[in-house]
Amino acid sequence: MLRRLTVENFKSLEKTCVEFSPVTVLVGRSGTGKTNFVTALRFLRDYLYFGQGVLQRFGGDWHRLLPATRPKSQMAFEVVFDVKGIEAPFEYRAVLHETGPGGVSEESLKLGDELLFRQVNGKWQSEPQLVSVPQPGQLAIGRIPAISEIVIAYTALTTGIGWHYFPATVLAVNQGGTQAISGLQDDAGNYLQTLKEIASNLQDLNVRKNIIATLQRLNPTITAVELNSIQSPSEVVVGHQFNDKILSLSLAQESDGFRRFYAHLLALYQLPPKQTLVFEEPENGVFPGALALLADEFKSAPEAGRGQVILTTHSPNLLDHFDADDIRVVEIDGFQTRIGNVSQEQKEAIQEGLLESGELLTVDHARMEAPESTNA
Repeated sequence: MLRRLTVENFKSLEKTCVEFSPVTVLVGRSGTGKTNFVTALRFLRDYLYFGQGVLQRFGGDWHRLLPATRPKSQMAFEVVFDVKGIEAPFEYRAVLHETGPGGVSEESLKLGDELLFRQVNGKWQSEPQLVSVPQPGQLAIGRIPAISEIVIAYTALTTGIGWHYFPATVLAVNQGGTQAISGLQDDAGNYLQTLKEIASNLQDLNVRKNIIATLQRLNPTITAVELNSIQSPSEVVVGHQFNDKILSLSLAQESDGFRRFYAHLLALYQLPPKQTLVFEEPENGVFPGALALLADEFKSAPEAGRGQVILTTHSPNLLDHFDADDIRVVEIDGFQTRIGNVSQEQKEAIQEGLLESGELLTVDHARMEAPESTNA
């Protein structure tokens, strides 16, 4: 689970630090930088996995990723995170060259108080404990396969993170497994493969049962959602109960809202589960009455071992289902994004029932907690 992420010089994030909960909801007016923040996490994941090829996935222009007010700055990321089964937290830091992701100015990884490695300006300050040490100057975290703790940290920051924004056409056409990162693709383009892995998991049939149970709360006529073939699936078939007969429909025939809702379930129940799941505006196209079901799935995911959830939203109906402690307010100050907890006044109003969480987007717009004053 991610504990904290600090981002420097990524679009409007000149220096932004966010503390995470098991479920974290980012809210704020349009243009404040919610998307920039979650995209920064996606950029870090993809940069660690694809290296210099990451720019092709983000428009190919390095300068558009830097702040407009600081076009020659170094981009930096620092993330503190936990991995189940390891008692101490990891802390990873990477500072990219100001000319682009061709190399790093600084990179380090700590496990608790132990420094596993650190490089600065093309020189090792603390070498990994290897006989043959990789050359510094480039990302090292993915090039040290002989030290388990480093491999685990790399896995958590790459394949351990799912990042999703589902378009209106989601689950209508299978686009295949073009994305190298394992698991459900960002746009669910490889959903047939993801569903095949779930359908083939006979060790835990509760995954399938839970998905169907949630879909039946959305539409009581649904009896099954299955692949048309386990060997070579080409579509997903949805069974609907009418009297004593089952009507089979292709998933592509279902509404946009149903497919988007189901795509979120696939992300939440994919195998193996992710450590962290990020969702951009999951309310888009989903029937408002279904948002309570979606919120329940998000909130239950961490306890069920299906991953920490981070999401952005503009929906008061969705936000109503989350506690004030899980909400982070996103504001823009000049050209800089600031992110912090809900103001103490608004938090107390929500806890006392004087204000609904969703009203932070309508009646009393969310305000950030004031920084603690310090005496000179």
